[in-house]
Amino acid sequence: MLVDRYKRGIANFIGATVRNQSETADLSQETFLRAYAHLGTFNPQLGKFSTWIYQIARNVIRTYLSKSLRGPQMQDLSQEPTLESSFADFSRDADPAGGVLREEAERELRAALADLPERMRTVLALRYFDNMEYATIATTLGLSLGNVKTLIHRGKIALTKKMRDREAHAVTTLQARSEKGGRRALLLV
Repeated sequence: MLVDRYKRGIANFIGATVRNQSETADLSQETFLRAYAHLGTFNPQLGKFSTWIYQIARNVIRTYLSKSLRGPQMQDLSQEPTLESSFADFSRDADPAGGVLREEAERELRAALADLPERMRTVLALRYFDNMEYATIATTLGLSLGNVKTLIHRGKIALTKKMRDREAHAVTTLQARSEKGGRRALLLV
C-alpha cells in the first residue's frame, strides 16, 4: 500500500537527479527495500512518513552518485518499462499526439532542470513533481523554510531562462535548416 502511494513521487524525485530511466527504477526499488528493511526505525513522533521515505531516497541517490563517480560508466541497453512510465494516463487530453507532445515537453523540462544546481533541482522536483508543501520540503532536506522559498524562486527564474534559451536555440536551428532547404529547392529549379 505504501509503495503504491509513494512510487510515482519517489521515481520523479530520483529522476530529477538521475536521468537514466533504468537507474531511476532501480534506485526507486532500492529506496523501498531500504524503507521496508528499516520500517521498525520509523518514528511518527519525529515526522511524517513521506519525509522519512524521501530522506531514504535522498541517501540512495547520494550513495549512487558517489559510486558512479568512482566506477566505470555503464551504457543502458534495456528497453524495460520503468516505474514512472508504467502508469496509465488518465488526463483529459490523453490522445496519442498529445502524449507525444507531453513526453517531448517533459524531456525538455527535465533536460533544463538537470542543468540547474543540485539543491535547486531537488527543491523544484519535490515542489512541482511531487506537490510537496514548502515546510515538508524544508524538513525533508534539512533546510530552513526561507531557504526553500528562495531556492524555489531562484530555481523558477533559472529554469525559465534555460527553457527560453533552449527554445531560442531550437528556433535558430529550424530557421537555418529551412533556409538551407530553400536554397536547395532554388538550385534544383
